[in-house]
Amino acid sequence: MSSDDIHLPSALMGHSGHAFPWDIVVLAILAIALGFRLYRVLGRRIGMQGVRQERPPVFAAGGQASARPTPPPLPGTSQRGEETVVAQVEYDIPAPATRVGSVLGRMTQLDAGFTPQAFLKDAENTFRQIVPAFAAGDRAALSGLMTPETEDAFLSAINARAEAGETQRSDLRGIESMAILDAMLPTNDAAAQIGRIEVRIVSRQVNMLTDRNGDPVQGTDAVTEFHDLWLFERQFGTSDARWRLAASRPA
Repeated sequence: MSSDDIHLPSALMGHSGHAFPWDIVVLAILAIALGFRLYRVLGRRIGMQGVRQERPPVFAAGGQASARPTPPPLPGTSQRGEETVVAQVEYDIPAPATRVGSVLGRMTQLDAGFTPQAFLKDAENTFRQIVPAFAAGDRAALSGLMTPETEDAFLSAINARAEAGETQRSDLRGIESMAILDAMLPTNDAAAQIGRIEVRIVSRQVNMLTDRNGDPVQGTDAVTEFHDLWLFERQFGTSDARWRLAASRPA
């Protein structure tokens, strides 16, 4: 649309002998309309936006932000003043009327000191020891926490990692829950009663494998939720009542 198509009263068409610049007015209106349209489009966030996680400031006494942040609490713990409080882990134990619950009841008959709650606490402690020890390649710390076959597999993985010049980082930030999924009481060749309990462990970890140049090979440096299935095993009727890791795999 041009100014020739616009019909206005003759009193407005002239001023001091010159035609009124309607072309400029029309262009200005179009420019304003286009600018408003662009603002509406470009001013919006479109699609998935990255989630920004900000570290909360650490305040010193008096309400001023501290220049030196306090060290983070140990994995699975929270700090309350000078006191360190271990975060509570949710334990999920099958009801006695279920098949798994009845097997757990039979284990109690074989060992009066056995309880599912105490077992999960021991399993939790074992998990907290194995994860960092495996990452650090600490063979001595892993000794006695697993069955011989499983320990050999873990040590082989550590050796292969060292030969490749790779470094494993596993920071256990917390354990959310531990659930007993299965329980068994098979007998071995020596007719000894073996107890096996499978546990699903949900944890939060920073887990990353890097090569000899420090470049990531697997994992990420962000806190990630892990779901693992760990199978624990012990032999009843002996003085050794410790449950050892017999197998592990992702859930």
